[in-house]
Parts: sequence; structure tokens; C-alpha cells
Amino acid sequence: MKRGTRVKELMQREGLRGEIVQLFHSRRTGMIHGDDGDDVTFNEESLVVGLSYGELSLGLKVSYGIFFATGAKLPTGINVQPAVGGTTATSEDAENVISARVGGTGVM
Repeated sequence: MKRGTRVKELMQREGLRGEIVQLFHSRRTGMIHGDDGDDVTFNEESLVVGLSYGELSLGLKVSYGIFFATGAKLPTGINVQPAVGGTTATSEDAENVISARVGGTGVM
């Protein structure tokens, strides 16, 4: 029963932070290593509206929520977006990363 409680907790978690550690361009998927030590997979559909898979890079600090599907070995990241504020990035840094990647004038 304790395992069931853990899954329920995972299904409800949002506002997590981590870093992109793997990108698989051929399948448009990747993996995030969370600040809590857990690894989370994500795919192109996991990204927030307005962010494309091509804008991601290894080491990018992100915030995300998770969904733990029945039978999955790892939870799936949802609402993945560049992290703003806190210890992972400043809001100015995040704006510059997004701006520079989409052809804006921001400086990285």
C-alpha cells in the first residue's frame, strides 16, 4: 500500500524544478533530472504552449509538473518550461534564453 501512496503523491505534484540532462531529437523526447533527485521523461507534447522542442538544450533549468501513468517506470513531465526565479535562474536570464532562441534580441 505504501507504493500506492507514493504514486498518488507523484500524480499531484506541480511546480518542480530540474535540469534537462538528455535530449533524443529523433523521438523528440528527453529526460529531466529534478532538484529532488528524481528523473522524469518528457516529450514534445509536454511543453507549455509557445515553446518548441528545438528551443531546448542540455543543462537548461526548467520547471514542470508530473503525471505518473499506470504501468510507467518513470513519471512523465508536463507543462515543461524554462525556470524563472528561485535558485535555478533569474527571470531576466530565462527571458534572454527564450528571446535568443526564438530570434529575439536578448543576449545569453
